[in-house]
Amino acid sequence: MALQAPSRSRRSVRCGVAGVAVVLLALVNGCGPGKPKAPPAAPAANYLSGYVGQHRILRFQADHEQVLVKKSEAPQLPGTCDAAVEVRTAVIEKGVAHLALETLGVPSVEKHPPQCKPLPTTVALTMTGFEADPPPQVTSRLDQVLPTPEGYLQAYGTTFDLASTGEPKAAASSATNAPDEERRMGRRVTAWPRRLLWVDPVYHDPNHKVHHEGEVEFEALVGADGRLYQPKIVGSLDKEHVAAIERVMPMWRFEPARAGTEALPAHFASRLVFRIY
Repeated sequence: MALQAPSRSRRSVRCGVAGVAVVLLALVNGCGPGKPKAPPAAPAANYLSGYVGQHRILRFQADHEQVLVKKSEAPQLPGTCDAAVEVRTAVIEKGVAHLALETLGVPSVEKHPPQCKPLPTTVALTMTGFEADPPPQVTSRLDQVLPTPEGYLQAYGTTFDLASTGEPKAAASSATNAPDEERRMGRRVTAWPRRLLWVDPVYHDPNHKVHHEGEVEFEALVGADGRLYQPKIVGSLDKEHVAAIERVMPMWRFEPARAGTEALPAHFASRLVFRIY
């Protein structure tokens, strides 16, 4: 008996089955449309960026060009040299903090004279071992190594908690040629300003030819908030030297003048040690 050709409907079914097989094979081989790709992860926020531009004090190893702080080490690093610095850059990547610091001067507090060799122009500070730590734990450790002026005083047992109130409009004075209002304020003073923290500035000679150390006289106002205002250098200095001196003066802290228990702004005159390396 002669064989009959398959009907058109059967051929369509077979073609349909074959077409499904081809599509499945293409998907298996990755030729078909794949799963949508996830968007790239956003970079971690650099929560240390707020330190940039701040004036702080690098403790213990400020006479080193590179300082490494490991989480596993004791809180107090070996060394005796502290330096006032400006934070130029601050980033944290994969639990490692990198800060570039410019040295500004040598800090002092009562009964703790500085113990430093000549300071390098810049210091690279690195902190490691904080991959699993939250930001507050990292910044807490950084603030031990690189405290604010208030934190530096606290490390030596002196609490300074006066909030900044801005430049005073008038200040107590004992000078006979001072305005009447300031002389009246001066007659009320029972205790004049007393230094708690001061910073002797350094200037890094770009040509490394000048080496000098000497005293510089200045006048300023000490606010009721224990901070210096309107510093004025007495004598003639090059403008870059004046700028180096003025950069450190906002870091000074005082017990302000008092009229009994009331804090008063007052005129202040003193000297500082200026070093050129």
